[in-house]
Amino acid sequence: MIFWATSITVSVALLVITAAMKSANPPMAYAHMMIAAVMAIVFALVAIRETRQLVEAGSSRPAVAAQTARFMGYVWAWGALGLVISYGSGVVSWHEWLTFFVAFAILAAASLFFSMMLQRDADQGKEDEALLKVGRYLAWAQLFGMIAVVVGLLIDGKMTRFLVPRYGDWAANNIFFFGAIAIGAISAYALKVGKPSAQAE
Repeated sequence: MIFWATSITVSVALLVITAAMKSANPPMAYAHMMIAAVMAIVFALVAIRETRQLVEAGSSRPAVAAQTARFMGYVWAWGALGLVISYGSGVVSWHEWLTFFVAFAILAAASLFFSMMLQRDADQGKEDEALLKVGRYLAWAQLFGMIAVVVGLLIDGKMTRFLVPRYGDWAANNIFFFGAIAIGAISAYALKVGKPSAQAE
């Protein structure tokens, strides 16, 4: 938890600083993109490593699912904070940011709440197949959704909008793109280890 809280706080601060500096120093947009990319990779690798450790330790399916849902919630929270601080503070201007912030905040809260439900089952030594099945459906939905986000941003050319001064969504696009990669990777790994056969191996 300390790692996630620290990394989210520091990376969001760096994202806001580089976004603020971009108007006077355009190359800072590359620094902003690099920070978002590095954090997405770190989030995904840490989540996968810690989940693998749970599986190798023989933890129950609810415990593993609770952890992956929690990690997804952290990434959604990172995206929400990045948006609200960057755009809510006026550092960058884009009129649609609030809609995405609300969506990200809801998804973060939903993921963390779902994680709590699964963790409760894990602590009680129960396996609610219906709840686990819902978790798998949600993981599939997020995986396909994140693939669609990444492909859509690339096809629409939104990852190079920082080159055109009139576009204010460039900072959000970095968060969308790399956050989607992180959540997609966590979702894919959750699906891989979430099967009864995978837990039994």
